[in-house]
Order: sequence, then C-alpha cells, then structure tokens
Amino acid sequence: MAYYIGIDIGGMSIKVGVVDQDGNILGKCAAPTPLGDAAKAVDVMADLCRDAAKAAGVSWQDIRAVGAGAPGTVCDGVVTYATNLGWYGVPLADMLGKATGKAAAVGNDANCALIAEWRLGVARGKDNVAMITLGTGIGTAFVADGHLLLGNGSASGEGGHQRIKHLGRKCSCGREDCWELYASATSLLRRTEALIAAEPQGICAAVAKERGQIDGYVLFAAIERGDRSAQAVLQQLQEDIVDGLVNIANILRPEIIVMGGGICAQDRLVSPLEDMVNSRTLGGAGNPHVFIVKPRFFNDAGIVGAAAQVME
Repeated sequence: MAYYIGIDIGGMSIKVGVVDQDGNILGKCAAPTPLGDAAKAVDVMADLCRDAAKAAGVSWQDIRAVGAGAPGTVCDGVVTYATNLGWYGVPLADMLGKATGKAAAVGNDANCALIAEWRLGVARGKDNVAMITLGTGIGTAFVADGHLLLGNGSASGEGGHQRIKHLGRKCSCGREDCWELYASATSLLRRTEALIAAEPQGICAAVAKERGQIDGYVLFAAIERGDRSAQAVLQQLQEDIVDGLVNIANILRPEIIVMGGGICAQDRLVSPLEDMVNSRTLGGAGNPHVFIVKPRFFNDAGIVGAAAQVME
C-alpha cells in the first residue's frame, strides 16, 4: 500500500495528514503557523509529518512523497507571493524535500482542494470543474478541458477578487467590492452580527446567546425557528454568491461547481444555488446545465489535495 503526506498551510495553523490512494486520511495532526518565518515553518511541518505517520501507524519508510498547499501564488514549487504568511519567493518544495528526505511538491491551497475533489471526490471523471471555497475569503480553482488552470506564473484562479458591486467597500487586496466581501463565511458572520444588533430581542439574538457566540450556525438555526429576518439575510447572501457563480459559469461553463467551506454543509444555503445560477447564465436552458454540489472532503480537502498532487 502506498501512503502520502498532505500539508494544508493556513494563516492560523498547519494541518498535516497521512493519506492513502483512495483519499482516506489515516492520521493527522496540527500546529500553529509561524508567520513570516518560512524556515521555522518548514521545521514545524517536518515534525508534524513524522507525528502524523505515527498517528496513522505507518512506517516512515512507507511514505512515498510529501505534498503541500499554500495560500498564495505558487510556481514550480516556489511560494512567490503569500501575503497572509509573510512569504515571498520561498522555495518551499526544495526546503520540504530536504527536511523530510522525501520527494516534495507544493501548490496553491485552492488548487489542492480542487484536485482532491477532481481526482478522488465528487468531481471525479469530469473535465470542466470549478471549486469555490467560502471561508475567511473566497478561494477558487478551475479545471478546463481536463487541465488544471494555472495561468501565467501560476497566478490565476483568484475568482474571489472579481468585483460584483460598486459600494466602495475596501477589500484586503486593495481593490473595492470584491466578491469575497459579500459572499464569504466572513460576510455571513458580519450579516448575522448586523441582524442581532438591529433586532436584539429577536430569534437570531436568542440563538447566539444560547450558543455563547456568533458563528456560522446561528443564522441557520434562527431560520429553523421561523425567523423571517434571518431568512431575508440568507436570501441576500445567496444573491451575492450567485452573482459571482454566474460570472464563472459564463466564462468557463463548468460541468460541476463544488461548493466547499464549512458553511456549505448547510443545505439551506447550497440547495437553491443551482436553479438560481442556471436561470441566469447566458443562454439559459440553451446551454449545458451547471450542477452545483457539496464536496466529499470539506475541511480535509486541503490535506487530501496536497497529497493527491504527488500521487502520480
């Protein structure tokens, strides 16, 4: 049996898992990300790799290769631009290979999530796929005609930074009114907070008080209890999500759009999107239908995809 290690590098934590050829994670572990210090981060990754192998009960000699996904632009194993990590021009694949003694590869984290679903998950066998991850921001990645789209310098695929409004809201990228400002999990939380502030005696506020926090579950729980204001907030969020999805569908016409990120586990959020998108794309029913589905791997997609990129 062949085993691989996948490393999902985030701005908060580094998650590492041992993955088999079917995409099953046999053991995993995590540690905080040392921001701005790539060498220290590689040392942490190397230790986590060995810890994950022990957790999986797999001999280090049976690990064939190590793959990593980083949040930023990655070209030929070099993290050329990852502002959330404070990394610029970091030869991560070479550093990981030396630190682990294994063949190593590095890709963009959104591309890794797509690879997981395209090769081993719900999009397996499809030649035209879009992966959209609603998290702190919005990550996007695309397969067109059977090829992963990387673009010049592997810098493509930043669909979260398409502009969908003209309201003058600043995005962290420096532009205004990017899609991720209005359609991410962060936007869901911001909208929930605004509803609670507007209706402090409402159902949504009561749910948040019961949970002791405002998280991605509060709005949906309030809707379950009949909160019409919460339902209206969700509908506006869906409209903003669909604005970006229609743009992507018109440009790339994927067979399937995979909606990742923790909030996409909610059927109330995802289920209406397919009809909304297909009713608004260019040509309507005259063009191929775009299916919208939830992923197989959800929060583990980064680990599985990072490993999958070295399976060949």
